[in-house]
Amino acid sequence: MKTIWLNLPVKNLSKSKEFFNAIGFHENPMHEKAEHLGSFLIGENDFVLMLFPEDTFKQFTRNDIHDTQKGTEVLINIDAQSKLEVDEMAKTVKSAGGKIFSDPGESDGWMYAFGFEDLDGHRWSMLYMDQGKMPR
Repeated sequence: MKTIWLNLPVKNLSKSKEFFNAIGFHENPMHEKAEHLGSFLIGENDFVLMLFPEDTFKQFTRNDIHDTQKGTEVLINIDAQSKLEVDEMAKTVKSAGGKIFSDPGESDGWMYAFGFEDLDGHRWSMLYMDQGKMPR
């Protein structure tokens, strides 16, 4: 295996593309002119996020789309390099129209994180881990 990427269903492709651009994800040059999907590169290793209209996504999975208002199937984590990066991303997400479900804060004395929902209710978390305080 060489790499892994994340596929997500979206209700409004153009609004979702605007949202992910607004929070600092970079459009994948391979697909930046595509009108039938969205593709973003995340982080220094260029993790790929693919966005597909719900009908297209259902064709791939041969399954119904989970109702994100009734439950959570997955939490997608983004690594942060500092508490400040977490705080700044929380502000950015909120101004881009995302919903904060967990305000920035410390956990277990060595983690600092916040949680948000994108426009389709997919749950994300940005987490800073202070390695010097991590339990051994």
